[in-house]
Amino acid sequence: MKISLATKIAAFCRELGDKSDDSLRAMTRGRNMESVFARAESAVQSGQASLELEADLDSLDLMVQEAEGQGFYPAATRKYTTLPWQPSGSGAQWWTCPQNLCAGRGRVQARQQPPVCAATGKELLPGPLPG
Repeated sequence: MKISLATKIAAFCRELGDKSDDSLRAMTRGRNMESVFARAESAVQSGQASLELEADLDSLDLMVQEAEGQGFYPAATRKYTTLPWQPSGSGAQWWTCPQNLCAGRGRVQARQQPPVCAATGKELLPGPLPG
């Protein structure tokens, strides 16, 4: 199954917020991949989705696969499709990227504080569930 660039960026954005010793950022230090991580981080922060960014993200995913046996991209992507006889949309909302760059992060729950984008420091915005 092909993973969209927006989904790859969303997975990377979640990694940007991890400052622990077992984070993706820390893993790149021991494998001469710091410059790839920094380049991807800079591209995401500036809102530049490109083939170069996708190549960097794929290189980082391959590094994680070699080190841990699985990458950092989600194994499966779920999506909502209405039944043919139903009106379009579910009414559910999804946290969306303030730059409209990544696939966002999870369903909006009642009274939930907006998560913060690790790349920009801005709050994610509620939007329609991706279809």
